[in-house]
Amino acid sequence: MEQEILSRLQQVEKRFKRLQLIFSVFLLLTIGSLITYGFATPKTFNIIRAKGIVIEDQNGKDRILIGAPIPFSKDRVRTDTTKVRQYWGKSFEDMENQYMEWYKKYKHSAEGIVIMNEEGFDRVLLGDKLSDPNTGQRMFEPAGILWNDKQGWELGGAGVNTTKDGKSRSIMGVDSKDGEAVHLVALEDGTNALVINGENGRLLIGTSKKNGNWFKSKEAFAGIKYFDTEGKLVWEQKMRH
Repeated sequence: MEQEILSRLQQVEKRFKRLQLIFSVFLLLTIGSLITYGFATPKTFNIIRAKGIVIEDQNGKDRILIGAPIPFSKDRVRTDTTKVRQYWGKSFEDMENQYMEWYKKYKHSAEGIVIMNEEGFDRVLLGDKLSDPNTGQRMFEPAGILWNDKQGWELGGAGVNTTKDGKSRSIMGVDSKDGEAVHLVALEDGTNALVINGENGRLLIGTSKKNGNWFKSKEAFAGIKYFDTEGKLVWEQKMRH
């Protein structure tokens, strides 16, 4: 009996020592791995290259277009003439067909980012060579940021406009439903001004070099001018030195 108990104890002791050895090896391997990982250079991906990126929402609709130029989107109203006629063309009533003819010449591409809402209307455009508004062709090539209302009508922006002869002008502006409202401009002809537009005319506050187009002054000007809707000077106040 005693011999049997002694034998079992010896077996238990052997198993315990075996487990100790296995645990010790496991512990050494774990510590070694941690030390190796600590001194190893982690793998990183610093550059991602792609021709374009389309980000969808949880319902599978295209919401963000990224590219140079931005990729095509089946959900974008701007490039779907059926939706253009439905949402924008009918706003021009008896000129609907004429609007659709004009619309064929509008620029819809951009180099940067376009963010759309659930209905597919452009809400924010950021980048270079941005799209035309849905009301006409731009006179300049814009780089910066533009924002629209929920139906895609442009309501403002900020950035640099490049003229056809390569000159640059910096502009920040907000628009109303009636058109241009308030703008801060630094123009290529030396005009620096706050421009406020209303239904009866335009108010300019700022400075201009001689022969500036906006202030219509033959000499250098600093002060305030108000023009009527036909561009006729109604009132002015020059700054006194």
